[in-house]
Order: sequence, then C-alpha cells, then structure tokens
Amino acid sequence: MESAGAERPTTETDLIFNIVWTGEVFHHLRWFLLSLFDQTSCRYRFLVNNCTAASIREMEEFAAAYPDRVVELMECPYGWMVPHGTALDVALDNRDDGEFFCFIDADIKASGPFLGDFLDRLGSLDALTSGVEVWTDVNTLREEEPGVGGRHFYDHDGFVFGSPHFAMYRRSALDATRERWDIGFHVASKRDLSEEGWNRLVELGKDKWVYDTAKVFNILFQADGHQLAHEEHDALVHIGGLSHFLAPPEIDFTDAEAVASRGKPLWVNGDLVVHDRAAVAEFTAEMLKELDAGRSAPEIPPGTDGPLVEKLRFVRDEMIDMVRPR
Repeated sequence: MESAGAERPTTETDLIFNIVWTGEVFHHLRWFLLSLFDQTSCRYRFLVNNCTAASIREMEEFAAAYPDRVVELMECPYGWMVPHGTALDVALDNRDDGEFFCFIDADIKASGPFLGDFLDRLGSLDALTSGVEVWTDVNTLREEEPGVGGRHFYDHDGFVFGSPHFAMYRRSALDATRERWDIGFHVASKRDLSEEGWNRLVELGKDKWVYDTAKVFNILFQADGHQLAHEEHDALVHIGGLSHFLAPPEIDFTDAEAVASRGKPLWVNGDLVVHDRAAVAEFTAEMLKELDAGRSAPEIPPGTDGPLVEKLRFVRDEMIDMVRPR
C-alpha cells in the first residue's frame, strides 16, 4: 500500500502530449492521432501553427467530438509558421502539465500500447525520446557533418542527442536547465545562445553550425547532470517529414492565394539522404489523400528500387491498416 503522504505515481491519464499542427495537414493526419487515441489514455493539446481557417474549424469540431482527449487548441501568436521548437516553447512557457512535459509529431502512428513501457523506463530517467523515421537507417552523426539534424539521435562518439519527434521530460529537470542557460527547444545555432552557453558546447565538443529542435537543449540538459535516453518502441511508426511535405514551412497558410499556388517544400531538392525522405513523405501523402477519398491506396511508383521499395511497401501496409472505418 502507498504510504500516507507519498506522491502518487504518474499514470497515462495524467499526461498531456503537445502536437504541432501546420497549414492544412490536420485533415489527412488526424488518422495518426486517432491511432494514438486507440492505444493511449492520455490527453493532447493542439498547437496551431499558421493553419488555414478551414483547418482550424475542423480541429475545433474534432476537439468538441473528443472533449476528454483534446484539452485545448492553443494558437502560436506569431502570424507565420514558426519552427517546431518555437511552437513547443509556446506551450512550455504558458502551461504547466504536471510532472512531465511531452510532445509527439503529428505523423506518428501507434499500433499497440507503449506509454506504460515508457513511464516504467522514466522511473530512472529525467527524459526519454523516441520516434525513428521510416525513411532513414542512419541516426548517428558523422564527425565531419556540420549540423545535427532531426534524424541524428546519436553523435559519432555515442553521445545521445535524442529525438525531436517524441519526448517526455521530467518538468523539474527541464525547468532547471531552461533557467540556468536561458534556452528552450527553439535554440538552433550559436546566435540563439549566450556566450556562456556556446562556450559550454565548445567545451563539450558539441559545437556545430546548426541544430534541429531540442538538440542544444538536450546537450546542456545532460551536461547539467540530467539523465536522457533514446529508445525505440515496436508499437510506434513514424513517417518523418510528412507535415513539412503537406505544409511547406515557407508558405503562409493564412494567405489563400499562396496556399493555392504552393508546390513541394524547398528541401525536396536536397541531397540523396533527403531524396528518400521526400519519396516516403510524398508517397504517404498521396496514399492518405486516396484513402481519405475512399479509393484504393496507390501502388509503389515505377522505377523505385533498392531498400526504398521495402520502406514504401511497409508504409503502404501501415497506412491501409490505419485508415479504416471507425
């Protein structure tokens, strides 16, 4: 029996996960959220980041239909699409969700229970991240690379950068590092840091030109003595880059003309690594559009070869399983 006055352990129902929605992605990506509803008993906060008026209405209607699962729609007060970390900082600065601060990408599917396992693991940790992307098998940063990307969960020396896709932080530890270094999840380069903070990165040998969401925070978090681990879970499937593909961050989605004339995101024209990201995101986006319309999922594009074929086949099966009558 729990002793009198002892703190009650956090359970799934105590957790609130923050999800950043952009542009008009909600309509197609709501299926991922419904899969999370099926496998969790926690709640979710919608961070509205430069969404269309129609998408906001759809989110409001969805939240009204699931009042026990969606705690609120919280608009990012900038007037343009801000980076993922900046949107998360809005919730971090303005809400207290209890023992843990949590977030999850909008394109992560759950096929089974997972939060109980993560809560058990957090008994000996201050933070836990997860969410490997389907499109890549390379999650370790090479020593010569100039920046820490989202997919880089580990440094070449084994240091854990963690993931910007799924994370659970013990709030007391998170706040201690935020206050010491005056930082948030948005920090992406030297210019976002104090001289003291940058000098600490140099001292640790983690000074780079650019960093994805939460990477700098996670470095200094661990330098402060807090324990962070990255672990994958068989019940989670993360597409990766899908929101960016459906809602390119360079587009103002409050401008109807800009939305109507948008193309693919600018990063699609990048290197071979990004090519696979774009291929998986584009194929998944097309599948969701077809399945949402009640049509069959498209076949794997002709000319696809190598390991990418297996990745697309896997994604196709997962999306067909996810988008089903409820």
